[in-house]
Amino acid sequence: MTALAARPDQNMRSRTPSTGEPPIMSLVPPHLVHRSDESDVLLTHFGQSDADTYQFAVQWPTTHALFSSVLGRANPMLIAETVRQAGTVLAHMVYEAPMDDQFLLWNLRYESLPGLHGTAGTPTPTEAVIRNPEVTLRGRRLATIRIEMDLFAGPLRIGQGEASANCLSAAAYRRLRPGVVDLADVPRTPIPPFRVGKESERDVMLSPSETVPAVAAEPAGPAVSTEPAGPAEPDGPTGPTGPAVPVGTPRTASWQLRADRNHPVIFDSQSDHLPGRGIIEAMRQAAQLASGLEHALVPSMNAEFRRYVELDRPCTVSAEILGGRRDGRIPIEVTMRQDNEVAALAVLYLEDATTARHDLPVGP
Repeated sequence: MTALAARPDQNMRSRTPSTGEPPIMSLVPPHLVHRSDESDVLLTHFGQSDADTYQFAVQWPTTHALFSSVLGRANPMLIAETVRQAGTVLAHMVYEAPMDDQFLLWNLRYESLPGLHGTAGTPTPTEAVIRNPEVTLRGRRLATIRIEMDLFAGPLRIGQGEASANCLSAAAYRRLRPGVVDLADVPRTPIPPFRVGKESERDVMLSPSETVPAVAAEPAGPAVSTEPAGPAEPDGPTGPTGPAVPVGTPRTASWQLRADRNHPVIFDSQSDHLPGRGIIEAMRQAAQLASGLEHALVPSMNAEFRRYVELDRPCTVSAEILGGRRDGRIPIEVTMRQDNEVAALAVLYLEDATTARHDLPVGP
């Protein structure tokens, strides 16, 4: 997986496109981002600055049904949804992908930067910029797309993300997915909502596992980069930034996936498998449980999607704490396994929203 490069010299970007004129911006309707609820559309307008640069006007909702704020701080996982929506708009408006094409997400990564604090008086995202998207065509049809996005509040860069996906025609998708039996959902007892930062059981995506190991088996090592910024610190208190890992927290634990196929946000556009936003939310919940934090933010995530997560078979979600960090963030690797295969995995960095230091970068 390609890592996001640090670009400290681009925190202030040039607002003048190569043509010398501002781009003509077009409205972004909900269907272009595969959402039916207008309140779930994070992009309002789209325009092209030059041959290789595309701009989006961004408007995050004050409350989001899935990626809600934490103690008044903006949920950084909205960056992941912003980059997904931007890639979908590019695919349809620039590369003319038909609306019934299906996008198979392979990688998604984001990080928030100083400034995305979500408290009174701090900046909120206003614009996203994508430069030099990488695409391949099959004939005249879009086959793959990879984008890197910078997120701005005025001139200040406050986040970045990247994603890659395959694009399949409706006919190709039907051949790949000829049909899924519509089985009744298997009742699964939810984890108490407050433990995963939720208020309703409907939003809980994990159920207690029959076996929850307290110590990990011999690990194979993370499949995605943790990009350490310095030496790991020992477990326990670390000073003013709070504990790296609460004392007594198991190093590894696992749960069973539970997904409500009638959930209006997770299954907004399709229901024959668990969509990407459902996968990353299940991973976030597992990471929060593993961390032991009551109010957790995820300022950075690096995720890889290998297989469809099917809805008619059990899926195990396991989380392993990789070690403490000096800036107070907790790196946790989350793996989703189904049919004895890894379906998805990610490294998430968690921080305690009650003690997070706003004067430190929160990206890896």
